[in-house]
Amino acid sequence: MTARSNYTAYISCRSGNEVNVFAGNDVSGNLTHIQTTSRRGGGRGLKGRGLSLTHSPDRRRLYASVYGDQDSAEKDVVDTYAVDQDTGRLTHVSSTPVMAQLIHISMDRRGRFLLGASEPSGLIAVYPIDEHGKVRPNPSYAKEPLSGAHQVLLDYSNKFAYVPSLSSDVLVSLVFDEKTGTFQANSPPQIALQSGAGCRHVAFHPGRRYLYLLNQRDGSLIVYEMEPMKGGLLEIMRASILPTGFEGSPWGAQVHASPDGQRLYASERRSNTLTVWDIDHVSGKLSNRHTVETAENPRCFDVTPNGRFILVSALKADCIELFDVSQSSTEPQKVLELPTGIEPGWVEII
Repeated sequence: MTARSNYTAYISCRSGNEVNVFAGNDVSGNLTHIQTTSRRGGGRGLKGRGLSLTHSPDRRRLYASVYGDQDSAEKDVVDTYAVDQDTGRLTHVSSTPVMAQLIHISMDRRGRFLLGASEPSGLIAVYPIDEHGKVRPNPSYAKEPLSGAHQVLLDYSNKFAYVPSLSSDVLVSLVFDEKTGTFQANSPPQIALQSGAGCRHVAFHPGRRYLYLLNQRDGSLIVYEMEPMKGGLLEIMRASILPTGFEGSPWGAQVHASPDGQRLYASERRSNTLTVWDIDHVSGKLSNRHTVETAENPRCFDVTPNGRFILVSALKADCIELFDVSQSSTEPQKVLELPTGIEPGWVEII
């Protein structure tokens, strides 16, 4: 099956509560701004964090986590947007109050539940999705497994979820019930890392055998082999996301595997770099590391559908950059740079 060539990229900007919409082509590299949608009303939106976005598996809905004003009665919410199937443009559908500031949101693989992680409260929450694609207000699950919960993400089987803790230096493992939208602790329930690692984000290999963990504070990346029946993790190697000769405090941001499983990518904000490795399909290990400079503070990025390009948001440069990563064992090649709203954060490609 050939991957589609046209895609839509959504870039959330933490100043102004806005989402910038770009139409892209995964063959030519063309990228065009088509819409900016701003959320009405007050609230802190992205201030100090970053507006997490996620989309439904059928690509018909986009969801955005929006922080309320903690000094007033305004609530933290998740906004639901309808995605125009021809143009990719957004139409606001609903706003659902949630229990906490959800620094990261994701969907289950069936599109029936929205999952959220709250770093300030340590809360992990699951919200059902109704027949119209809206987020229901009453969670099916809400517990506080650990402080500093920075992400919650389900694997390709839709059975196992992993929660990296930025402040507790552990990776929590949960078992998901896709019928009820609830979690139970896995066995073992967590993996402890070295003190100060700063577990931030995970990514899964599309071959379903490997998990990659990016640590924010020590600049390390850990490769785990996944046990398919129980969701257990076995560490098989470590790598660094830092460029050669780097001096200072690491500040890792995000990690993604390419859709075809050929390459792995990670962004680092202190050095303003994007690092790429080739992935061995047999062992899952990484090799042929290349690092390229980006605009200031590459906070988040996403990979286009056929894996040819990476779209990076540069939070302190108020722009996005497109890199060609189609040639294995070579460094990314910058294709273009486009302005966005102030402080672009999350990148979500549909």
